[in-house]
Amino acid sequence: MLRTTLLVVYILLEVRVKQASQDFIDKYNKYNTVCKGMGYQTRNCSGKDKDNIAFHARLLRAQGNLGNYAVVVFGKVTQNSGNAYNANTGKFIAPEDGLYFFLWTILTRDGKIFNTQIVLNGNIFGYNNADGVSGNSNLASGSSSAVIKMKKKDEVWIRTHGKDGKYAYAEWSSFTGFKL
Repeated sequence: MLRTTLLVVYILLEVRVKQASQDFIDKYNKYNTVCKGMGYQTRNCSGKDKDNIAFHARLLRAQGNLGNYAVVVFGKVTQNSGNAYNANTGKFIAPEDGLYFFLWTILTRDGKIFNTQIVLNGNIFGYNNADGVSGNSNLASGSSSAVIKMKKKDEVWIRTHGKDGKYAYAEWSSFTGFKL
């Protein structure tokens, strides 16, 4: 008799647990649908975005006398979440659609100039001026930023502005970006 009673209690508990689990799943799915409709993004259980995209790279070596509209390759990568920046080509390739923020800084020396452009798929999106020629007897730097709407596989890179890639210091010149 005790075995039968225990078996009945076990079955009743099992049914109740399954029903409670299903109720929880149903409620979660409803809340999740509402939240997505409001624009909230899904996060994984660690609380971190599963699609972090961010990079930071510096010049590995000083750059000088680069050619006309030459790509500036920031070869020393210190951060590359999402692996979207290529240190060999100097190009960032968007792994997904979105709004991205970019910042680049160039340090040049007295008597030199290193003007650059940020380029999206071959089209100029912004400029940066590091001018050590204009009467300055010290180092000169320039920083610029851009917010760019990108589609998956769009490319962004920094290139010299015409022939104005005369000298940029290694380590002090950098390129960074991340998805907003």
